[in-house]
Amino acid sequence: MILEELIYKRFTESEKLADMLATFSGSPAVFSPAAPEDNQSGWRGKSQYPRLIYNYDLQANEERNSAGTLSVFVYCQNTQDAEEVTPEGIEPFVRDCLKDVLLKSTDGSIYAFAWARSDAFEMEEKRNDLIMGTEIRFDILEYASQETTDPDPIIATSRYIKEMYPDCVVLGVDVVAEITKASKEKPVIYCRLTNAELAEQTNTVVWLDGKISVHILCPDSGVRRKMAMAIVQSLSLSGEIILVDKSPMFIRRLQIDNKSDYLKDGQIFITGRYGLLRYKAKPYELNHATVNYS
Repeated sequence: MILEELIYKRFTESEKLADMLATFSGSPAVFSPAAPEDNQSGWRGKSQYPRLIYNYDLQANEERNSAGTLSVFVYCQNTQDAEEVTPEGIEPFVRDCLKDVLLKSTDGSIYAFAWARSDAFEMEEKRNDLIMGTEIRFDILEYASQETTDPDPIIATSRYIKEMYPDCVVLGVDVVAEITKASKEKPVIYCRLTNAELAEQTNTVVWLDGKISVHILCPDSGVRRKMAMAIVQSLSLSGEIILVDKSPMFIRRLQIDNKSDYLKDGQIFITGRYGLLRYKAKPYELNHATVNYS
């Protein structure tokens, strides 16, 4: 599915949210980019409110391959016959549909959603009916693939954490479904390389310092803190991560920031030093061989 379809699926498959919305052609009143006209047969002459309309915009960003914004508009009609359903009452269920959720589109891109703000508004319809609404805005983050070339510090770090927490979903190691919901029992781990710089050169080895951010997606803040501390303590004791080519990446710096945004920035920050060999071992050659046939 494309991203628009995945967002629609999250909203319409939420029983709590669907129970609070009107219906159109037997489905919850969720639309993009606009709602059908009032005279459409899908309304079946029933109330057209509450309803939900969403739009998103993806744009280039240096920090992620692609980022953007998602705007979700909740509309309720303020009439005497309207049920006691308000935009403020629907808003938490909209946020919960996208909280700690990863959506994987058909092109392989993986997206997360960080709530930004919610703003109430009012508007009048043609029939002078008062419409109350709330605009809920999310920042869209793309968790792009971080795989590079050997020796790959991100793949090695992801595998290290996967060995510690085999029940977690680790991006780049595990196969991710179209919709992945992080939970207390199954957190989601994402490692990314923020930058790499030349640290030292010798005749045989070039040393690089790679800075890695580790994101732990989990709705339980206590679980996030415990996992972050356990990973840092394990790395501190081992002092290294073995890379794909079996060479070590030495841990130069470790930091935990539990106040940082775990969706945008991560909680664990690692600086590792790893080497690139200037020369590869030359295989033995068999020269001037003579073969005798009997």
